Amino acid sequence: MSDNLRKLEADKARRQTVAASHKFGVGTFVSLIGRAEQATFKITRQLPDGGSGPQYRIKSEREDYERVAFEALLNPVRK
Repeated sequence: MSDNLRKLEADKARRQTVAASHKFGVGTFVSLIGRAEQATFKITRQLPDGGSGPQYRIKSEREDYERVAFEALLNPVRK
């Protein structure tokens, strides 16, 4: 097996492990625990565990920017 193929296989395995450790997938709608208003956010990207649990990039349709949120602060929302 070539070095490039080994690297590709290792990268694929790493991505599958990261994806398996996240509760929510990209495109899932969630709400943030502790917000006064009930805003809905869409998960745009899964981020690695930064030491306090899995993280996500989330975006509200009402805002022009994305946020980073820990999984423990998110609840699924039906849309």
